Amino acid sequence: MENGNILVVEDELILCNLLSDVLSDKGYKVRYAQSGVEGIRIAREDNFDVIITDLKIPDKDGIEVLKEVKKINPDNAVIVVTGYPSFETVQAALRLGAYDYLTKPFNIDEIAFVVKRAADFRNLTLTNKRLMKELEQQNIKLEEKVRERTKELTLFYEIGRKLLSTLKLEEVLRIIVDNVTGILNVEMCSILLIDKETSQLLIKSAYGLDSKIITQTRLKPGEGISGWVMQHKEPLLVEDIETDPRFARDSHEKYYTHSFISVPLIAKDEVVGVINVNNKKTKEIFTKDDLRFVSGVANEAAIAIENAQLYTSLEDTYIKTVMSLTSAIDAKDHYTMNHSEHVTDYAVAIAKEMGLSAAEIEDIRRACQLHDLGKIGVHDQILTKPDKLNPDEWEEIKLHSSKSAEILKPLAFLGEVIILVEQHHERYDGAGYPHGLKGDQIKLGARILAVADSFDAMVTQRPYRQGLNIDVAIEEIKKNSGIQFDPKVVEAFLIVLKRQPELIRTT
Repeated sequence: MENGNILVVEDELILCNLLSDVLSDKGYKVRYAQSGVEGIRIAREDNFDVIITDLKIPDKDGIEVLKEVKKINPDNAVIVVTGYPSFETVQAALRLGAYDYLTKPFNIDEIAFVVKRAADFRNLTLTNKRLMKELEQQNIKLEEKVRERTKELTLFYEIGRKLLSTLKLEEVLRIIVDNVTGILNVEMCSILLIDKETSQLLIKSAYGLDSKIITQTRLKPGEGISGWVMQHKEPLLVEDIETDPRFARDSHEKYYTHSFISVPLIAKDEVVGVINVNNKKTKEIFTKDDLRFVSGVANEAAIAIENAQLYTSLEDTYIKTVMSLTSAIDAKDHYTMNHSEHVTDYAVAIAKEMGLSAAEIEDIRRACQLHDLGKIGVHDQILTKPDKLNPDEWEEIKLHSSKSAEILKPLAFLGEVIILVEQHHERYDGAGYPHGLKGDQIKLGARILAVADSFDAMVTQRPYRQGLNIDVAIEEIKKNSGIQFDPKVVEAFLIVLKRQPELIRTT
C-alpha cells in the first residue's frame, strides 16, 4: 500500500537514487527530476504529497522551483535540501512556504521522519480544507460540529507528540487520561494494563474513580466490560449499559453507568490493556466519532505504553545487575552484611515523616541500596581490617562515594540517585567529602541518607569495635545535629525511632 507520491528535484543522480530507495522502502511512490525545469513540468502533470528540491540546481535556483511549485498548488508540502545551510537561505525558503529543510549529508532516519511529517501535515491541511468547504454548505449546528472535529484532530496529533516526549510509564498513562478526559469532557476515564504474572487487568491510571476501586479491581479475560474487550480485541460503544444484554445483569465493573466506550490497547497484535471512558458531562451519549477518536488515541497509546514498559524492564535489569555488585560487597564483609537494607529502612521512614513525594522517596530508596557500590574497588584487607584504618587506608575508603557515582554515571536514568550517592558523606557544616558541600548545598535526600548511614554504622558491630548502645548512638546523632547532620532530618529521625523502635537492628 502506497503512503503517497513524492517528487525529488535533485541534479545528482546518486542522491536521487538514495532518496528514491529510502522513501520507496517506506511505502511512497517516488519520481525524480535532475533539473529545475523538468521538476516544475512534472509538478504540473501530477499531484504530489511532498516535493523535495535542492536549493542548488544548475539550470534553476531551488528558490525559484519552490515559488513555481507553490504557484502550481499552494498545498504542495515542499522540503528544501542544502549542503551549505545558512540562516538567510533557510529563512527565505520557509517564508516562501517551504515546510521544512534537510541538510547534506543525509541522515536516513531524519529523511523518513521529515517526509512523513510533511505528508501528514499536507493530508491534515487538505482534510481541514475539505471540512471547511463542507462547513460552508451546512447549517450552524453542523459548522460547530466540524470545528470541534477539526480541533480534536489537531489535539490527536498533539497527544502523539506528547507521548513521544517520555519513556516513563506513569507519565505516558497520565498524558493519555488527561487528554482523553479533557477532549471528550467525560466523568470517568481509566487505563487498565495486563499484569504479566496473573494475566489480569489492573487499573494503572484513572480519572473520576474512587481510590478503593482502583486498588481492588482485578479482571480476568472475558470478565466484565474490559475483560470482554481484551478477549475479543474489539472496540466497544454502548449507549446504555443497563440495557445491553452483555453487561446489564452481571458486570464486574459496576461503577460504569449509562453510555461508555471501551477500546483495546493493541501493540504488535497483542493486547496490552484497555482504555475506558464513561459518561459525558453534558449527558449526551457517545458517538461513532468519539469511538473513532478514542481508537486513534489507543493506537498511539499502545505503542507508547509498550515502549515505556520495555524501558522500565531495561531499567530494572540494570538495577538488578548493579545490586548484585552491592550484594557482593556485603557478602565479603560479615560486619556490613545487610547494611544497605537497614539504611534503606531508616532513610525511607525519615523521608515519609518529612512528607517527601513518592518519586523523591523512590530516589532515596535506590540511593540507599547503591550508596556503598564504590567499595567494590576497595581492597578486602581494608574493608575487613580488625584494627583502625591508617591515614592512607582511610583516604582510600573516602573515595568510595565518588567511585560509586562514577560507576553509576552511565545509567543516566538514575539522575538524582547518582547525586545522592555521591553526596551522602558530605557534612552539614561543610567538613565532609568529596566536595565539602555545606547546608542546603547538599541534596535533602543525601542529608537523610547521611543520618541513616551513620546511625546504622554506629549500632552495628565492626571488625575493630563493638556496636554502640542504642541510646549512646542516639545521643551521638543529637550531639552532631547542626554539625554533621541536618537538624530537621535529625528531628524527623528521632520521631521515627520513637514511633517505630522495631526498625532498629544491630546485626
